[in-house]
Amino acid sequence: MATFSKYFSRTEGKELASCYVTGLMMEGERKSVEPLSEKVNASERSLQRLLTEVKWDEGGVLEEYRRNMLAETSDPQGILAVDDTAFPKRGSYSVCVSRQYCGATGKIDNCQVGVSLTYVGQDVAWPYAMDMFIPKVWDDLLNPQILLKRKKTRMPETAHYREKWRIALEQIATARANVIAHRAVVADSWYGDIPEFRQGLAENGETYVVGVYSDTEVFLEPPTLEMAAPKKTGRPRKRPLVISTNPKPVKLSEIGAKVPEDAWEYLELRKNSKGKPLIAEAVSLRVWPAHGYWKGNLNEEAWLIIERRKKPGDFELRYFFSNMPQNTPTIEMVRLYHERYWIEHGYQQMKEELGMDHHEGRSWTGWHRHVLLVFLAYGYLTLLRLREKKLRTLQAWASSLKLKLTQTEELFP
Repeated sequence: MATFSKYFSRTEGKELASCYVTGLMMEGERKSVEPLSEKVNASERSLQRLLTEVKWDEGGVLEEYRRNMLAETSDPQGILAVDDTAFPKRGSYSVCVSRQYCGATGKIDNCQVGVSLTYVGQDVAWPYAMDMFIPKVWDDLLNPQILLKRKKTRMPETAHYREKWRIALEQIATARANVIAHRAVVADSWYGDIPEFRQGLAENGETYVVGVYSDTEVFLEPPTLEMAAPKKTGRPRKRPLVISTNPKPVKLSEIGAKVPEDAWEYLELRKNSKGKPLIAEAVSLRVWPAHGYWKGNLNEEAWLIIERRKKPGDFELRYFFSNMPQNTPTIEMVRLYHERYWIEHGYQQMKEELGMDHHEGRSWTGWHRHVLLVFLAYGYLTLLRLREKKLRTLQAWASSLKLKLTQTEELFP
């Protein structure tokens, strides 16, 4: 924590932040302020003040944290993984809480949502950014009740509703501005099925592998669109009208159902945690996404990757789009997408072990500071794990070298 001391104006803030991060890493089922204060011998009020009132430079701490992590994990083959995670809430007064899809409960529920960007490099992953998603209802500035809620939760006047995919693009732009070494961006179907998100990535030179839904439509050949003739009477059309296409668009589920059995590639992706290989079956082909074709929009050619997994009595098919070069092997694209595994693994550790979703405060500042301090704890543990791994590799190399020298001495005493 000494690395971050320059971003705290007073000694009190430095000590409280150190206590807070230490408490997050200690044993215990609950990591909210009250149980934390008992573990680290600090008053509950002082830890609450750390999150809401004590002056410290969160932006500086975040940038220092990123520099420290990249110094150990920067990887030209790294990836940026986009996702969001939900924080279930019971009340309605915590900042930006509303009825929305909650991944933690798998349904529409009362929760907060954070949009995150994870960096994966050197076989480890760590959270690069997380921003609060602001629901539309919290941006209704003509509603006196909403204005009161924003004031009580200390929301900045500059904080307004943005789609999650726009938040993700801004996070990626920040990473790119900081010259973060990476090879590709990966995201699940919620983001990948939005053409503007894919277009935003491509326009900024990002290579991507993103999930898409089975009902997404594509063309299997470059399409020709027949446009309607201009109207002779009445108001002119605001946009072109497509009356037919050649060929017709088809749903991904229809394509997946017709893949010949001998077309599936048997891919060994990586060793899993138990030492067994992670196996996938996949096929790839070139397609033209059909989003917006009825408005006269044509999308660039892209890879469609179809992956199938065995389930009791049947197979489950998953679909992905990628803008990787035409000579890219299927296994390479599938491997990249499966790096998303690190996201769920990281969320689970940060929530279950470090209390990311245990914060009970209601303020904008408190939520963001709590998340940042969880980042510091997670980053510290990640670096410890990485350094231990490197030490074991070095020791194994040294043992092997010693054995070879011993054998050489026996042969040539």
